[in-house]
Amino acid sequence: MDLGTRPLDEGSLADAVNVLNAGFLDYIVKIDFSLPMLLRMIRHDQIDCSLSSIVKDGERDVGVALIARRGWSCRLAAMAVIPEARGHGVGSWLVDQLLRDAKERGDRAIELEVIEGNDIAVRLYESHGFEPKRQLLSFQATHPVDAREKGLREVDIRHVANQVTRHGLPDLPWQVSGESLAQVGPPSKGYQLNDAYIIVSDLESSDIKIRGLITELGSRRQGLATRLLHVVMAKNPGKTWIVPPFCPQELEPFFLKAGFARGSVSQVQMSKQLA
Repeated sequence: MDLGTRPLDEGSLADAVNVLNAGFLDYIVKIDFSLPMLLRMIRHDQIDCSLSSIVKDGERDVGVALIARRGWSCRLAAMAVIPEARGHGVGSWLVDQLLRDAKERGDRAIELEVIEGNDIAVRLYESHGFEPKRQLLSFQATHPVDAREKGLREVDIRHVANQVTRHGLPDLPWQVSGESLAQVGPPSKGYQLNDAYIIVSDLESSDIKIRGLITELGSRRQGLATRLLHVVMAKNPGKTWIVPPFCPQELEPFFLKAGFARGSVSQVQMSKQLA
């Protein structure tokens, strides 16, 4: 194969959408990429189009890699190889390229997530020195909640994101870090109850995602986050409440105690130190 790359910002983003859809066509979790979806990913996850690339085999597009970057760290936000090009070492060649590029630009760490069950991808990344860090879990609840409490107020999502940065785990997954949550805007909403904060997706939808939930460090172990969660759920009855598969496994006891059940999708958070 005659492999090479071109930066994503030197062509049409529609090319990346086409390759992503082809590469994820038989994926464990169905994903339908579109240009608006890709643009949201670029904004929310800080994907750098000059560092992201289309993989070429001669004149044919055979793969894509989306790279996000913050300071000395980067993330492989998505990687796909079209079915016709698999089995020829394209994925391994691309990961080598990504690691070399990251080292050359001075990145000190790179991270990614892989759906559990995608053993081929896990082995690929492990063969290049990535190490599993933790499980990332999903949760779901549909049961009615009876919770009433005064003091709930809507707040700026950016304010909630700042609380996540100050009081959250220092190694949160990229998508639910304070930096990413600060990119979220309406129709998502942020709420505060005492020293607990939450970000939820569009409340008009039948399925509502819990995008962020945090309690200030000095106010932990008082049930504030559970009360906040239940009050917001009670004010919006008849909904399905979803925690996407970015939730660190350390938080599983909290969501189970709050009445949520484990979701069917989980991921492995992986990382590699470059310096």
